[in-house]
Amino acid sequence: MKKRLDAIDDDLERAVFLAHYNSSRQRLLRFAGVLLIVAKHGLRGLLYVWPLALLLFVELPGAWDGLRLLLLGLAVAAWFHFIRGSVRDDYRRFLSGALLEPAALKRVL
Repeated sequence: MKKRLDAIDDDLERAVFLAHYNSSRQRLLRFAGVLLIVAKHGLRGLLYVWPLALLLFVELPGAWDGLRLLLLGLAVAAWFHFIRGSVRDDYRRFLSGALLEPAALKRVL
């Protein structure tokens, strides 16, 4: 495995690393990695909140519409909170501060 940014002490080596790290290819690979991470955790998060999301399709009397919207809002907030932390942790673990190869995106999944 290649060195990570935080493991480099030499200034010249750090400058060369940063030049390569900020290249358009590396940015594209990190963006693709973020998309994979968001998709992975987004689908996993849906497994936790799908019962609340099903309330959209249940026909309830008019008095329950407010409760249904409240529960739906809670489901979306829980889903967002769940995937935000997971995406941030996986980004730090797999993508941040490392030079990537296309094969490295397989580790993300």
